[in-house]
Amino acid sequence: MKIHEIFPILIAQDKVDNHDEFKENYYDDLQSLWWNGYENATPEHSERTSLHLKPEFNSIFESIGRSVRRYLELMEVNHQIFYVNITKSWIGYADRNTPPLSLHLHNDCDISFCYYISCDSTSDKFCLHNYNNMNEISGQLFEVNKKHNTIKKFNKYNCDRYTISPQEGTILIFPSQLQHSTLKKENLEDRYCLIGDIKLCLKPEHNIHHQSCPHPSLWLEL
Repeated sequence: MKIHEIFPILIAQDKVDNHDEFKENYYDDLQSLWWNGYENATPEHSERTSLHLKPEFNSIFESIGRSVRRYLELMEVNHQIFYVNITKSWIGYADRNTPPLSLHLHNDCDISFCYYISCDSTSDKFCLHNYNNMNEISGQLFEVNKKHNTIKKFNKYNCDRYTISPQEGTILIFPSQLQHSTLKKENLEDRYCLIGDIKLCLKPEHNIHHQSCPHPSLWLEL
């Protein structure tokens, strides 16, 4: 049987160019930049979601920008006609007492990323969820039960979630509307990550395209 795999969701995992330098210079400052999830329901409540505006972090965000453009190249997107705009960025932290990150998605953006500054094999796994699997051709066909199941094991055609082990010095890039969470592990080493959201917009000279978003210079604020 020939298999035609269509409509896959692309999640990219790339190395961050200057990770070692960034960690050496700024690791001690990360705790003060943490958005403190224990006290705030969302990062926005912390008023610490604009780390991309700190000049000292320019080099790391330039590296993230290169990874995002490589991600777009995988989909054969002509990224040269777009500006890649980071709209929010914040520090995420977890230790052995940190509760797992609940299922959520990111609003008002196109691409999200998670750069692992510090982690190890005991860190929480990154979990992606798919609740609209078109292969589920009969009601709840892939739903699992303790005793009675209609599938023998999970594979990429029938699974409704996928986990990725964090690797220090790498960045995960994924569609912002893809629901995600974390899968709790031991967290023997404190895990720090830089998380952020991106909005694409056309460069003004390419506004002849109807795809994506016009540049803000062409907007009218009322």
